[in-house]
Amino acid sequence: MNEMLTGKKGQTENSLHRNCFACGSNNGMGLGLKFYKHEDGTVVGSFFADPKFESYSGIIHGGIIATLLDSAMTHCLLMKDIPALTGRLSIKYSTPIRTGTVVKLEARIVDQFHEMFILEGKALVDGKRVASAEAKYRSMKRRVN
Repeated sequence: MNEMLTGKKGQTENSLHRNCFACGSNNGMGLGLKFYKHEDGTVVGSFFADPKFESYSGIIHGGIIATLLDSAMTHCLLMKDIPALTGRLSIKYSTPIRTGTVVKLEARIVDQFHEMFILEGKALVDGKRVASAEAKYRSMKRRVN
């Protein structure tokens, strides 16, 4: 069964993440992303490539694609109630994402070393990989502000 980032595990979103540009519910200007967790821990979501996010005519801006992938990977951790900060993000752009398409996002945790997490994500259009990412995240759980 899929688990959306709400309810008990969604406390992290509610307290730390509610104004997120990618998925926040209160800023009114963001991407409005929603993510769901599969039983195997993979997180999935989708994004409509609206022309307002283009760079070159008809092509979605690379920074938006990076944001989509970063957000998907972050939600792998948030769904485990682990707020974390991106330490390193590496993106491979395989094919331009055209406006008017639906982008499927997938992400999963690959490894963990103490409070450091390694994740990978991918963006697909019509089942074809158009971008992928690898990232390192550091848990915020023990940080004091």
